[in-house]
Amino acid sequence: MSKKPTSTDEIRRFTDPVPEDDIFNYDRIKDLIGKSSEFHEGHDEVSHSDIRHWCEVMQDENPLYTDEEYAKKTKHGGIIAPPVMAQVWSLDPMKEALERFVDGNAPFIEDPHNQLFGIIDEEGYDGVVATSQTQEYLKPVRPGDTISCKITVGRVSPYDHHTRMGVGRYVDMIYTFINQHGEEVCVATFRVLKYRPPMDTRRLYEG
Repeated sequence: MSKKPTSTDEIRRFTDPVPEDDIFNYDRIKDLIGKSSEFHEGHDEVSHSDIRHWCEVMQDENPLYTDEEYAKKTKHGGIIAPPVMAQVWSLDPMKEALERFVDGNAPFIEDPHNQLFGIIDEEGYDGVVATSQTQEYLKPVRPGDTISCKITVGRVSPYDHHTRMGVGRYVDMIYTFINQHGEEVCVATFRVLKYRPPMDTRRLYEG
């Protein structure tokens, strides 16, 4: 396990050599690469009202999403949800999610990606920031659909990156979304940077 800094005397410059006992132990996570969770079903069905609310907030005036008469005349034969909403349908209610976050009770802790993040935190890389996301849309999502999602551990940087946030490792997670018929509707790759917070930041968090 990597040793966390405990005083300003232990803070190293990027050009300083890395002590042997402070090197990220990649062997602890390599068996999780490529592993997937089970599919977890979303809390709610896709609905006209949620599509409309999203379009109002995002100021998306595409009639394909809200005008039934217009949508019937298109190749889709009816209203569909904006493709970028794919992940929305797999989310838990905000209140429940926030309560679990505050209490430290993450759901599905045995899922490979949750195991991975737990190990990376133990290695001292307990800061996190989202860096990019790509999405591939495979099939329209329609009102009445139920969307489920599984998460696959895609890739973890085999070496440290020196960033403005701190020394870190990039982690790719692949989200696969399916409808109630088992058809893939979207595949998204979400990349985050897991990093070692600088000492000043760590002191703020730890009081």
